[in-house]
Amino acid sequence: TVTTTGPDVDLIKKSITAWADGDWATYASTYADTAKSTHNAWPSATDSTVTVKIPVLIEGFKKQRELMDGNVTMGNSIIEVVTMPDGNKYGHVWVELSWKSKKGVAGKSVLFDSYGINKDGKISYEWPIYDTKDVATLGQ
Repeated sequence: TVTTTGPDVDLIKKSITAWADGDWATYASTYADTAKSTHNAWPSATDSTVTVKIPVLIEGFKKQRELMDGNVTMGNSIIEVVTMPDGNKYGHVWVELSWKSKKGVAGKSVLFDSYGINKDGKISYEWPIYDTKDVATLGQ
């Protein structure tokens, strides 16, 4: 089944809203303790630097956020959760993001993110794909 409403969709909304607002405690609370994230890459069994645990990810986000003037703005979005016949759940997000650097430069990106949702109602992994062009210019 596919749904755009319900507790699993609300979990993903809570997570991405907390991320956009820089609310790291709430963001972390949406993830399982063992959750990992793989940004713009294929997960790898041989490269341990590709996939990171959520606390490590948050520390990187904090440094990135120091370069922004305010928080990230979320524009149009689509959020869905697919429940497979075996009960496994996968969330998907498509969202427009925009921000301004402390130097006044506007940035934007469209993000696609895929999530695993465990039986405890927590995110067990995330796998976002996005254009890094404007993100990479934050410190310039």
